[in-house]
Amino acid sequence: MRWLPALAVPVAALAVALPGAQASPKDVNWLATAQQGVTAVQTHWWNANANWYNDTYNAQPPSMPLARLWSAYPLFETYVGVAKAQPTAANKAALTKFANAAAQLYWDGNVKPFGGYSWYPNTHSATENIYYDDSGWFGLAFIDAYGVTHDKAYLTDAKRALQFIVGSGWDTKNGGTWWDTSHLHKTIEPLAAGVMIGTRLYEIDHDTWALGWAKKMLAWANAHSFNTARGVYQRSATDTTVMDYVQGLMVTAQYELCKTLKQPAMCTKAKQVANAALQAFPQSLDWAPMYDVVYLQWMLEYYAESGDARFYNLAVHNAQRALAAVNESGYYLNKWDGTVLADGLGEEASNLELFAWVAAVPAPNSLTN
Repeated sequence: MRWLPALAVPVAALAVALPGAQASPKDVNWLATAQQGVTAVQTHWWNANANWYNDTYNAQPPSMPLARLWSAYPLFETYVGVAKAQPTAANKAALTKFANAAAQLYWDGNVKPFGGYSWYPNTHSATENIYYDDSGWFGLAFIDAYGVTHDKAYLTDAKRALQFIVGSGWDTKNGGTWWDTSHLHKTIEPLAAGVMIGTRLYEIDHDTWALGWAKKMLAWANAHSFNTARGVYQRSATDTTVMDYVQGLMVTAQYELCKTLKQPAMCTKAKQVANAALQAFPQSLDWAPMYDVVYLQWMLEYYAESGDARFYNLAVHNAQRALAAVNESGYYLNKWDGTVLADGLGEEASNLELFAWVAAVPAPNSLTN
């Protein structure tokens, strides 16, 4: 995250009706909780003058008040999760409205040579420094939007995100993905997102170009960014930082490639990394909701496809923590341990995303706690 909202808790917020924090997972209506939160976001973060969302509850700083891409992304995935859990015409229409606006507001076609998704709405500059992982997150959201709406326009939106990552962000000399268009250092976040986008584009649309890049990036990561001692992917060949959401993307992509390409070794690798991730990161995740929720969303996908209920349980465990961490005004602006975090849309929406995706994925027959 490149910009952090001021630490604050809204004092004039209207409380949202919430289920009891100590409720059993089976007693929580995750979908209703997410939907109530979306209504509150529309009420308190919507900027009627700009016809888009503010980044913080109090719209600071005034000169650039609108939602950064990292704040819009979890709200985008919340709309996806709600429509996935309850695919009514109204929920699909709400998702379509958001997705269409996001595609227009954040796309900067002036960035050479392909254009890319920018961190701030309506940025159009050939000299703007933008981040490849931002395109990755929105590319994933458009893939997810297609999964609910089946509107092929969203596959085009996802593919242009991948084109930007590999066409401008891939190091043509040594391989790997750059962090931003300044090309100063490499990082695995856009690579992991690109692998997942490429995998899904092939699964959905038989896009062999996308598959080729997914396999190429995955092979490079296995050779240069895999921490063999820990069994997980690290940030780069020279940076040993490991991030949970990278593991979620790489696990799910490899599992899906295994099934699609009938390559059992990929299923084995996916399970090995999934097991290692449970050791690398605590059950009570403690990075930040905006990042941890991406890990949980993609591990929920892995659970839905593989039947590994450990990751459903992991998501529910942290969703219950998010419920319990709600602030006194009824908003999800704290870390899951209750620590005050910030008053941003990203903080609020990432928790709503978790509730929506837990609602969207069927529970196993029995929970193990």
